[in-house]
Order: sequence, then structure tokens, then C-alpha cells
Amino acid sequence: MVARPRSAPRRGLFHAHLPPPEAPLSRELAEALTAAGASALVPKVIDPNLFEKLRRYSPLIESLPSQKIRTTTYYFNTRNGLASGGAVTDGGARQVSAGSYFQTGATIKNLQVVGAVTGYAEEVTADVIGDLRGREIMGAIKGLRWDTEQMLVAGNAGATQYGPYPQFDGLASQITQFTATGSLGQNCIDAAGGNISISLLNQLIDMVESYTAEQLTSGGADWMLVMSSTSEGALASLLTNQQRFVNEVEIIPGLVVPSYRNIPIVRSSYLGTKGNQMGTVTATPATTGGTLAAGTYYYKVSAVMSRQGEIAACAEVNATTTGSTGTVTLAFSTPSGFQASTPQTYMVYRGTSAGQETLLGYVDATVGLQSDGVTPIPTTSIVDTGTALVPQSGVTVPAQTPATYVGTSTGLKPRSAGQEDIYLMSRDRDNLLRPYVRDIQPKDVFPTTSSPDSMPFAVVSDTCLAIRGPEWVGRLTRVAPAL
Repeated sequence: MVARPRSAPRRGLFHAHLPPPEAPLSRELAEALTAAGASALVPKVIDPNLFEKLRRYSPLIESLPSQKIRTTTYYFNTRNGLASGGAVTDGGARQVSAGSYFQTGATIKNLQVVGAVTGYAEEVTADVIGDLRGREIMGAIKGLRWDTEQMLVAGNAGATQYGPYPQFDGLASQITQFTATGSLGQNCIDAAGGNISISLLNQLIDMVESYTAEQLTSGGADWMLVMSSTSEGALASLLTNQQRFVNEVEIIPGLVVPSYRNIPIVRSSYLGTKGNQMGTVTATPATTGGTLAAGTYYYKVSAVMSRQGEIAACAEVNATTTGSTGTVTLAFSTPSGFQASTPQTYMVYRGTSAGQETLLGYVDATVGLQSDGVTPIPTTSIVDTGTALVPQSGVTVPAQTPATYVGTSTGLKPRSAGQEDIYLMSRDRDNLLRPYVRDIQPKDVFPTTSSPDSMPFAVVSDTCLAIRGPEWVGRLTRVAPAL
């Protein structure tokens, strides 16, 4: 008998649809998944567009008249007196009279940003964002433009003249006259925290018109109101509520802005506190080393932040000195602003009674540089000697400091959170100009033996704010951008 081979068991319909049994995970694969997590198996999808989170309202710098020059200082020649005459008898004569003249100079200051990418980073990001180094250079140019505009608003030359980062005087340093004195006319109005209003803006316009003898509202295109986006929005709502129309005007090609009484409104991001406030400040008196007379002194301190402007002042502190050679040391932690902004200068306000502080002076926010010649040493305390404000960082002090207070103003009071400035300024190059020698120039910087794969670069610029006379700008300070 021939043995028949056993036939394979028949599979029914149910068995036909069962999946094959899973093979057990290898030990190596199990360990890899345990270490990496399930996300290791999820493919990444990368948006090919690089989104710019850092933005600013910064058309001010483009709205100012500018001119390339080939010298370090720009001078305005001004006649401030004409030959005077009057009635005379038949055949009589009057005394010889002549005009008077003066010259105003503004010194160019340098600005710079330095960056670098590695050759490796350039290669691995090529398929995602293209030319990485080119993007970084364009970002540096944009950032340097912001730094320039911030200095146009809040720069101070006197306080930083001996430091590693000397600035030029901006609007806040040049426009400080709250009352008319002698030949100086008023160019500032303190809103004292009041809400933005038609009345305040009209007072600002009337003040500038009275001292310039120009009608701003008929030839308004030669002037501009500079305010924050928040203030502009509040003003637009205010005008709408009063059934007034807001016209638009193109002040430079491509920049169309609203206007008030035919005066264009230009926005800037550097005029308000942004809700930031100076932290805790401690005041410690000493009996020697200065010229402060015996008494109690009240202080508030604020900081001018990069790409932001002046922040709200700290809570009031006080110190009592004895004798006639006292000093007061104001100590604090370095404040930080939004988007990693850092202090450029400090503003110290002082009074002899509570709540009556006015601006005593500006102080450099940098004491010096560390041994590498690049890293800044931040100011962490300020000594009021009775004649000057001296920045310190522990035992480190600058090699040289201003001999007297810089920027003292008895009309300028500390700002609270949310308060802003509004400026009314001429756009006529005969009155106000932003001169420059080099206006944004990228520079190649070569790799070094310590970093051979680095592809460094620099962007350089220089400028200042030249104003023929302080009457050509008006300032409304401590305004609340609310209705």
C-alpha cells in the first residue's frame, strides 16, 4: 500500500482574513523606541517660510529729511535778529543796526551691528530658508534701523560721551523747555497723565505756531505729529466720536498716513513705556565724598531701553544726609524690557519733598568693557554726589564721567506705566535734518584661526539729529493714550 501524503488543513473564510502573526520586536528596536519616544517615528514638516516675529512701527526715520555729508559735524547757520528801525524826524538819522547770527552744530555718531553664521549652518538650512547669511545680514540691517530710530527719539550725548557707546542727542534730550526763559521759548507741555484730547493737541500746535510764526495747519505737509500706534488709535476714535473726518496724505512714496488739521501723523514704537517699569531701587546715604547738604532727598529712577524708550519709573525712595559733604547711592538690578531690550541710559529724578521729583540727569547704563574689549559692564548703582551722577558696577567706575549733571530739567517729571510722548516737528530740511556719512553699509569680516568655519559680517552706519532751533519741535509729555 502506498502511503498518501497528509493534505494541509483547509482554511475557511474566517481564517482567510486573519493577519499573519506579528514578529516579536527585536531587543535593539525596543531599546531605541524606549529611548527616543514615539515622536521619533513621526516625520517633521517644516514651513519653508521664515516668519518675522520682531516688528516695529518705525517710519519716523524715513519721514525725516536726510542728507549725505562728508564731515563729522553738520552746522546750521541761523540769523536770530534783524536790523531794527523806526520813526525818525525829517532829515534825522537813527543808529546803525545790524542783524545777529549764531551757529548750531550736530556731531555724527557711529552705529554698528556684528553677526556671524557658520558654513555648516549655511549648508544644512539651504533647503529650508535659502541663503542664511543673507537673511542674517538683512535682519541686522532692520535691527540697526530700529536702533537708529530709538536714538533719534531718546539718545543722550552728554551722559554717554565717555563710555564705549557714545550716542547723539535725540528729541527727548533736545526738547526740554517747559517755560519760556529769556531768549528760549517754550517747546514742552506736561499733560500730567491726562488722556489724549483735541485740546492737548491744539495746545501743542498753538505753542509751536506762536514761537515759529508759521501757520502749521495750512502748510501741514511740512510738519508731522509723531505718536505711538496706541495714541493714533485713540485719536482716531476721538475724532470719529466728534464727527470729524481724518484725511490721509502720502508724505513719502508708499507711506500714506492719517492727518489731523492737515498735519500728517507718523507712528513710532519708541515713545511709550509699554507697561514696563523699573524694579526696586534702594537709596543709601553717606556723609563724605560729595556736596549734598543735610536733608531728605526723594528719588525715582527710570531706564531708557534699547528699541523701546523710557520705561516707567520705580517706586519713590528717599535718603537723609547729614553735614554738607553727603552722597546718596541708588542701587538696583539691571532691568529687562520686552524682546530682550537692555538699558541704554538711566534717568534720575530727585525732589526735596515726596511726589515732587523732577529730572536731575541722565546716566550711562554701561560702566565700561570687560577685558575682551567687547562685553559691556552694566551699571548697577548710581551715586548722586551733589554735583554729578556717577555710574558704578560694584567697585568698577568709569575712567571719566561728566563733571556736572547732564540734562537737568525742572519741568520733566517721571512717567507712570502707559504714559507716552507726542512730538510735533518740522519736516523742512532747513529746520531739521538727519545727516549721515554712511547710511547702512554691510561689511565683510573675515574668519579667524580660532573660528575658521565662521562667516562673520558687520553692518555700519552713522547719523545724528540736527535741529536748527528748539522752537521747531514741540513735545507733549506724559500723555495717557486713552479716551
